[in-house]
Amino acid sequence: MTDPSAGPRPLRRVTEDDREARLGPQLLVRLHGALRGVRLYDSANQTLREQLLDLMTLIAGVMDDEVMLIGMGEHFYLNGLRLKADSAHVHLYRALMSEFETRGLGGLRFENGLTATELERFLRLLVAARDAAGGEALPEAARAMGIHHVVPVRAKDLTAQQTGSDGPESEEESAADSERQRARQVFLRAVQGTQNLIARTAQTGRPALHLARRLVQPIVDSILKSEYSIIGLTALKDHDEYTYAHCVNVSVLSISMGQVVGFPRAVLANLGVAALLHDLGKLAVPATVLQKPDRLTPGEWGHLHRHPLEGVKIISRLPSLSPLTLDAMRAAFQHHMNADLSGYPATRTGNGQATLSRIVALADFFDAVTSHRAYRRRPYAPFEALSLVMGPERGRFDPGVLWALVRTVGLYPAGSVLLTESDHVVLSLSPNPKDLRRPHCRVLIRPDSSVPSADAPESWDPMPAEEQVVRVLSPEEIQVDTSMLLAA
Repeated sequence: MTDPSAGPRPLRRVTEDDREARLGPQLLVRLHGALRGVRLYDSANQTLREQLLDLMTLIAGVMDDEVMLIGMGEHFYLNGLRLKADSAHVHLYRALMSEFETRGLGGLRFENGLTATELERFLRLLVAARDAAGGEALPEAARAMGIHHVVPVRAKDLTAQQTGSDGPESEEESAADSERQRARQVFLRAVQGTQNLIARTAQTGRPALHLARRLVQPIVDSILKSEYSIIGLTALKDHDEYTYAHCVNVSVLSISMGQVVGFPRAVLANLGVAALLHDLGKLAVPATVLQKPDRLTPGEWGHLHRHPLEGVKIISRLPSLSPLTLDAMRAAFQHHMNADLSGYPATRTGNGQATLSRIVALADFFDAVTSHRAYRRRPYAPFEALSLVMGPERGRFDPGVLWALVRTVGLYPAGSVLLTESDHVVLSLSPNPKDLRRPHCRVLIRPDSSVPSADAPESWDPMPAEEQVVRVLSPEEIQVDTSMLLAA
């Protein structure tokens, strides 16, 4: 038996007959499904048994003496080969990576002799280890339960050399990569935590405010440290996680806009929580309305237009009132009201939208129009969305908040594909507050039409001073899976 802390084999290039390249993506999908299965079903469930057998078959398909699966940084490695996610499974890869990161887990080693029963016992143990402390104790707990053919590897026991990384080329690149990795961890944990928060709210009838605070605080910390990679992650759009990611996106954008206008930490924290909870009222809207693939009828719009009021009712069930709960109720009630009061719920009295509600309203609109809708041919590209709120829709929003959004996302928001004066085609990854014209970018196409290798991506952190954007390319002009690249 090899050392449990051993990393994967050295990173290697893929060949046409690589079984890891063929079976690895399926293995990750099946592992994600099996983890979900052990959460939902008991051991006798036929669906779970089929999931485990499928996973066992894939493990056997890449097995020599052992199978080493490592999740480190931004990638999974199977027996030393970096696995690439297709666009349909990017969200599953990120969810599985979040499972690893939450527990401080670097990887799993599967050994010859593994049975489906032992695999199930280990996965149940893994699910029960809910945090870093549980992950730290996981190897000992597995041995104590007689689990010998699945060995968890803690992240702290891995090195860059073991994952096949050659290390950063410079201190500047190292800092940028570290920031992106920290932002990714904060973002994924927030999405996963929001899923738990909404499920608990649906069950109990009132939000767990302490959980919302815990999810928001790391976002506030990132933005106050001027780490803006987390802003770029709001450009990721996944169908399956839309409800939860939308709440996190609105929170991230709102906190950043609040920081731009000078709010202190305590106000930013309240703003982040209010933004996270702004759509809770949709729990009272029938699923058939929320998930309808066509345009809504007037009656269905009536159901949807009640969700601001339903959100207030849910938050009001908390046992006591505080400035935070009042801010959250206002944001829930007013986030579709519009600064000119042209939205809903209709009102002609009072002072209109509160300041925090104006910020949440713009963050909500900007994220919503850049997200997939069944009745829309395609979502607005990020630059198109910014042009929309600064042009035809600007009357709906507070001018100061619009300025804060531009300062937050830059002139070329994350996900924008740009043509530069030197004929580079680049993808905007995150804003550069020092120069809104020059975001942090990933090079997609060089001037000679060559494409950087996926194993050795080229980044501009930020776009060089001698570069200049000539044009923003539309999604129709260049077929690029921006979500996959933003997640990489």
